[in-house]
Amino acid sequence: MSSKKIIGLILIIVGIYVCYLGNSRRSSVAGNIDSASATVANKVDGKEHVTDATWYFVGGGVLIVAGAVSLLGSGQKL
Repeated sequence: MSSKKIIGLILIIVGIYVCYLGNSRRSSVAGNIDSASATVANKVDGKEHVTDATWYFVGGGVLIVAGAVSLLGSGQKL
């Protein structure tokens, strides 16, 4: 197995774990407080505020896509 495939698999596994952490954060008491404070802040100043759990989902998704690209693109020569 080439090093690109190993790195791709590691990225996918880490991405899934980061998404799991985001889901755990969203379901926790701290996540509920974060969500409530973001909702209040959105109404007060009209700007879009995102929760920490959202950043976990975004980061996990980026890692999963990067891992998939690494796995699928490893057979091609540039």
